[in-house]
Amino acid sequence: MVFIFTESIRKIVDKSSIKFIRGIKLDTKNGKSEDRILVLTTWRLYFLTAKVPTKIEVTFNFLEIRAMNSHPEFQANLDKSTYSLRLQSRDHLSHVVSHVNFALSRIFNNSVFSPSICHSDSDLSEGSRKYSPSSETSVETQRACGGFSETYAALCDYNGISCKEEVQWDVDTIYHSQDNREFNLVDFSHLESRDLAVIVASMAYNTWFTKLYCKDLRIGSEVSEQVLHTLSKSSSLEELTLENAGLKSDFAQKLSVALSENPASVIHSLNLAHNTLDNQGVSNLIQQVCRLSKGLRLLNLSKTSLNSKGVVSLSQALCSSDEYSNSLLHLDLSKNPGVLSGEDASNLYLFLSQPNCLVHLDLSDTDCAVDSLFGALLRGCCADLSYLNLSKNSFSHRKVKETLPLFRQFFSSAFSLTHVSLASMKLPPDALRSLFIGLTTNPHINDLHLDISGCEVQVCLSVCLSVTAHRTFSSRWPL
Repeated sequence: MVFIFTESIRKIVDKSSIKFIRGIKLDTKNGKSEDRILVLTTWRLYFLTAKVPTKIEVTFNFLEIRAMNSHPEFQANLDKSTYSLRLQSRDHLSHVVSHVNFALSRIFNNSVFSPSICHSDSDLSEGSRKYSPSSETSVETQRACGGFSETYAALCDYNGISCKEEVQWDVDTIYHSQDNREFNLVDFSHLESRDLAVIVASMAYNTWFTKLYCKDLRIGSEVSEQVLHTLSKSSSLEELTLENAGLKSDFAQKLSVALSENPASVIHSLNLAHNTLDNQGVSNLIQQVCRLSKGLRLLNLSKTSLNSKGVVSLSQALCSSDEYSNSLLHLDLSKNPGVLSGEDASNLYLFLSQPNCLVHLDLSDTDCAVDSLFGALLRGCCADLSYLNLSKNSFSHRKVKETLPLFRQFFSSAFSLTHVSLASMKLPPDALRSLFIGLTTNPHINDLHLDISGCEVQVCLSVCLSVTAHRTFSSRWPL
């Protein structure tokens, strides 16, 4: 019977994706059992009418199946319907169960979050169970980029959108050949929002990609919701960059919830810069991130409307355990005017004064009292700090004599500085002189870029010449 229908079937179902065709008995709503044609494609099941020309009566993606039973007859449970059918032999039944489970295993990449939907009787052949989603042998380990393209194709089918071959080609060819673990949404910025959403969703169970990057590309709610879904499921994603992505103010709060739902999360780097975010959500997010198993290595909250309460939450979280002093490498709170202007800033200074491994610190344009900061930097940041940006802040002229020794001592003791910006700070002449004296006497600095542009200073030329005579030293001077 199947042979008679084959040509008719191929006219309405993509023949290249057909994997299995058999005649079946399907139970109907009126309690009768009627002839149908069962067709399995790569990601989808079809029930076709048993006549020529045939037509599609029911179809659904395997992802819509909530449970399967194989005893006493095959049964597929969906959200709003159940289909019961009888095949011609146990081998046919075994093949159907095997195919569905194998397809799901390729979509979920054996993730701990993959569903276990097949409940079979003990007589079902071993072949139907060896491809269960939780099986360690169900998916080849050598698929390009962890099988991203297959998951993407399955989700495109599930969502009823066309699978973009250019996406699959770029991932399977360019990303894979370069061993690139950072998925850059900007590479696909020409696609519609719905296409980008499916791409992001495909990363939820992918074990190849460890970074998701998006900068200067405004993403809609469809995409941001899939980012949250991915963060709530992924056990491989370590770094998330959504810089200037047009995120809604409640995104930080939603991200906090998503991470709390994922005990397997390995996220350690977050860049949400240049998005206006709700401060309570940011506070909750900071506390949640600091609870993650990998600790916090990078946090960029530049220009996010962060306020002093957010800084207090961050500082308290960072000070709560020595683990963060040993993990945080990059901290950027810049372009949040007033965030460090009050007494609450002392909480951050407390963390900075503890021995830590910070390499990159950007507190520019935060109204930070620079003269009060260097005591903390001297105690905690001399060993590893390479990049320091304190531009567009203030240096107290009234406390110059009290702070100059600490200022000079930091610059004479820092081991790793390569970039320092004190631009637009209106440094008093004595402070600048202490800066150059400190740099001159520092035996550890060999190559430093110093930006003092926009400062109202009178430079001691002999000190400057002394520095440049003994160091590879570049600077930007007042204009």
